Amino acid sequence: MDIIEWPENIVPSAMNWQLVSNSKTFTSTFTGSVQTVRFPGSRWRCSLTFNNLTENKSRELEALTAELDGESGRIKIYNWIRKGLTERGKPVVSVANQTGRILQTKDWKVSSVVMRKGDYLTVNNELKMVTNNVTSDAKGNAAIPISPMLRYAPKINDNIETDSPFGIFKFTSNDQGNFQYRPGVFSTVTLAFEEALN
Repeated sequence: MDIIEWPENIVPSAMNWQLVSNSKTFTSTFTGSVQTVRFPGSRWRCSLTFNNLTENKSRELEALTAELDGESGRIKIYNWIRKGLTERGKPVVSVANQTGRILQTKDWKVSSVVMRKGDYLTVNNELKMVTNNVTSDAKGNAAIPISPMLRYAPKINDNIETDSPFGIFKFTSNDQGNFQYRPGVFSTVTLAFEEALN
């Protein structure tokens, strides 16, 4: 399946962004005690609002919506509010068969703050948030606490994107793209996406 690149010249006027957890709670019918279990599969969800689009930008966004064709299409989406850190090295995955919420990495700028709490990164096409500040060691290695947990184990030496981290998203429903037009050839639309769990 082809993954569409988001057009650089189209930026939302407003954005709602949230993590939808895949944890489950079980309540004992005998004692009433509660147990909560976290599973892989938590995903990002966002709602993007575009106000007062010019004719050319409206055409581009309408064509993009048509190309996605409901929930079947896939597209790279970024968190436009929070940009990644630059010039921190060319980080890659350092250990095979990783799962869970700590990502072992290497090839960072040595002995430096390489990620900040609240930064995003992409590994194996999965978008993750860094949950604590991270400093690399004298060899450029770093253990990065992330959320949500890894869904699939990345391969050793897989690239880690920190400059422009992205996730692979799809529409939340098949009825997206209700453009409202006003005199003066301006349009407005809100589009809802969620991370596609492949």
